[in-house]
Amino acid sequence: MVNKIEAHEIGVDLRKLENRTPEFRKINPMGLVPCIDDHGFKLHESHAIMRYLATTHNVADHWYPKDPQKRALVDAALDWHHLNLRKYGSQLVINRVLVKVPAHKNFFPNLGEETRKSLADDASKTLPQILDALELMLEHGKFLHNADLVSIADLSLCCELTQLQLLDKDDHKNMLEHRKRITTWMADVKDATNPEFTDVHQAIFNYSKHVEELRAQGNFF
Repeated sequence: MVNKIEAHEIGVDLRKLENRTPEFRKINPMGLVPCIDDHGFKLHESHAIMRYLATTHNVADHWYPKDPQKRALVDAALDWHHLNLRKYGSQLVINRVLVKVPAHKNFFPNLGEETRKSLADDASKTLPQILDALELMLEHGKFLHNADLVSIADLSLCCELTQLQLLDKDDHKNMLEHRKRITTWMADVKDATNPEFTDVHQAIFNYSKHVEELRAQGNFF
């Protein structure tokens, strides 16, 4: 772990709906991941978890600065993330990719092909505007908001963008290839947090290869 915070990781198989069991809902009544149980203190929502861990453990200040103004900028980026990058990034990947994978056929609600296409098209039109805004946030400095060192906001937003590699090559190229600030920043975040970043995201990297194989075989339904 980057910050050497001791933790026992418990896998939750969403395909088997393990997140909806009574045992899991005792930790997170919403039935969502991630969540933690810190010696009886139960907490969900990824940003809340990162803020909590950064303030209750001896981690480097750059992750979640004690300076009120610097911390406010990190908080602003995290709040912006959920209403923008998370919303439309997930909307695009789910409706253009994941619902087409045969193994997921019964996992997502049956909204109908037309509705799914409409959601994907809406996200594909909106997401470029959001990425342009992120480019502006990276206008100065190596990391978000002119920072020279990585924060939990950089980590969260970079993780979100990593899922875009599940898109087909044309979609991925249109979203990221010409946005040099974002691609450079993503590489810098990975460098600052490797090997842990690669280890944590290995499942996505492997799944991306699986999706490409399905596309090549014509096995998207």
